[in-house]
Amino acid sequence: MTHCYFTPVPSRRISNNGRVEFRLAAEDCARVATEAVFADGRRVATGTFELKPALQLVKGYPDTADLIGQFEWELRFEDAEGKTVEVLRQPYEIVASTVHSTCLLDGCWISIRHWSPTESRYFKDGLEEMTDDDWKEHVYQMHRLGITTVLIQNMFDSTRYVHQHDMTADTYVGESFYDSAYAPRRPNMKENDPLEAILTAADECGMAVFPGVGLYAWFDFSPESLIWHKRVATELFERYGHHHSFYGFYISEEIMGALYYGYPPVPDEKYKDIQNFFREFSAFAHQLAPTKPVALAPNNIDMHLYQDEWKGIMQHLDILIPFAFARSENNIPQIAEMCKKWDVHFWVDMEIFQFPFDEGALRPKNFEGLLKEIHDYDMLEQIYGYQYTGMLNEPGKNDKHLGLEETEILYEQFYHYQRKIRGLE
Repeated sequence: MTHCYFTPVPSRRISNNGRVEFRLAAEDCARVATEAVFADGRRVATGTFELKPALQLVKGYPDTADLIGQFEWELRFEDAEGKTVEVLRQPYEIVASTVHSTCLLDGCWISIRHWSPTESRYFKDGLEEMTDDDWKEHVYQMHRLGITTVLIQNMFDSTRYVHQHDMTADTYVGESFYDSAYAPRRPNMKENDPLEAILTAADECGMAVFPGVGLYAWFDFSPESLIWHKRVATELFERYGHHHSFYGFYISEEIMGALYYGYPPVPDEKYKDIQNFFREFSAFAHQLAPTKPVALAPNNIDMHLYQDEWKGIMQHLDILIPFAFARSENNIPQIAEMCKKWDVHFWVDMEIFQFPFDEGALRPKNFEGLLKEIHDYDMLEQIYGYQYTGMLNEPGKNDKHLGLEETEILYEQFYHYQRKIRGLE
């Protein structure tokens, strides 16, 4: 049986000023011919790419000149004689933009349970009442808002921090949000399998999902954490990887832009653990799923001051999604140069919440504030929002009380904005 693999980066949408990356692999095909197919039957050839044997990853960049709107990529995998072996299809959208970004929320984080009871004060009780059908509706609402990708913050809950615990991969102390072999399930969950529900709804909507591989312990990339992450990634992919929407591997641990420098619990030189983690994890993940990307969301602070250290991390990352620009320095140009140098996709984790916090709790920015910040990232490829859960709700459908009334106002305003940007109204 021939296996052919295709993952576009970004996942489902880009601006006409961006460059789509095709990640391609096949067992015994020689090439793949690609076309954009529009609803009216128009077909536009976008390139033919030579493949490598034995599922080796090939990156190709289709010709997207003059492609605007919604269409379907069609990829025809061929053997050495030119016979079609398999055809893969993927809905996609290219948005007309005057800048590099789409000026939209291309993706958003969600939390099955939020790590902080204080920050989640206005929606934590509602999360405890969620069912599988509620998670499907959560995804449907995101889809109606024009969000293309769901990024789940974590599939395991842990309160530990790096260098402040004595856990090993075999003695992990935490809870899982699905029936895992590596941690007991969180008690009293009303969901049967929230990840299955999220992926199923995303399949129906043509969306992508990054399951959060973690959390082992915050900021922990130790050798034991690496062992644990390999186990969890394998379990997640073997159980859920059949879903078309299963997009890649998001590492939940986060890290400071300055790595362990200035973080007293951990010796500075332990940044080498992070380098080793991604060198080994990415190679392992790409054996599991040859074309699926690996992503990390650090904060941005002082990242550009540690380029030598970050080099050994970024060389083994596919996507970097930093956060905290709006409440720290603007070092976007420097990080962009780092990502260009080491061939990493640079997206942004845009904080949808107001800052300073409302007595420690998250509340959404108003529409004007959100739009202003979106344009702070005009030079970036994708804007991902932290987070949908608790910050946005479709009007009249917030029966689980995942946030205050202002979340519905923001949803309504952004709904019409994104439809205008996409040429839908």
